[in-house]
Amino acid sequence: MEIIVQKYKKVTDFCYELFKISKIQLYNSKFSNKMYSNFQKLTLLVYKQFRKFTYEELMTDLMNDSNLREYIGLNKLMDYTTLIKFSKTLPNSILENLVDAFKQLIPSPKKIAIDATGISLDNASAHYCKRTGLTFKKRPFMKTSFVVDIETYIILLCRMRKRPRHDTIDAKILLKKIAKNYTPTVLYADRGYDDNEIFKITFEELKAYPLILQKNIDVPKHRKSGIYRKMTCDIFDYGEYLQRNKIETLNSMFKKRFGSTVLSKTVKTQKVDILTRVIAFNIDRIIKISQQVILIFIRITRVSY
Repeated sequence: MEIIVQKYKKVTDFCYELFKISKIQLYNSKFSNKMYSNFQKLTLLVYKQFRKFTYEELMTDLMNDSNLREYIGLNKLMDYTTLIKFSKTLPNSILENLVDAFKQLIPSPKKIAIDATGISLDNASAHYCKRTGLTFKKRPFMKTSFVVDIETYIILLCRMRKRPRHDTIDAKILLKKIAKNYTPTVLYADRGYDDNEIFKITFEELKAYPLILQKNIDVPKHRKSGIYRKMTCDIFDYGEYLQRNKIETLNSMFKKRFGSTVLSKTVKTQKVDILTRVIAFNIDRIIKISQQVILIFIRITRVSY
């Protein structure tokens, strides 16, 4: 039990450091009653994902855990509707800044991969839907694109869309953003990202080599289109390209650890749930790979702040 308590104290320490790096205001307004800070609310949202709780279960757990309440600085237990209202009004940009803040806590990645996965928005049983005549083949989902460090299994960037879109739409945005924060050497992607514009961004802005499997791999080079696509035709290490499968492993790890469905009803709260899961997943990975130096540094800076 002591090991579990210490683990969630580590989660609080990481949330504090991310909050400080992102320079998020303690309160949304100067007219706020200042009963609960943004740090406390964001920490509880991440902690909720760690424990796979509903909002009511989260408050019940905190009611029985005085040590964690004191560690967060929660003098008075809030009502669960306070967190619901906070998640409805929380800008996604704040959570995205928290994800970006991991760049100061992890080593610079050298091998990154990009892929998309679907987070289900419906928890209904496929067997039940079939028996009752409901549609179950086409179920609602949130398309989530990840840029991942395949050596540490840490999510570097995340982007979501409610409606189906081609993978390249979000990939162009993510790769331009990743070029501002990181300097990788190789980008891995499957055939869904075989687009000359993505090759161009990877070469010119990301300064990396694109190991992207092209659709018509047997077509001669002189018959292919795209200047940047042709630059990778002569040399393509298929054995090295298979490292891309690690991002499929991460997708599986992510869903097994935090679930493959989101039960929130609005698009806004669904995105908040997924982004807080990404933050929780990254913190969980850093704890598991034993970044003791980082953790000790965070603990000291928190005490002295």
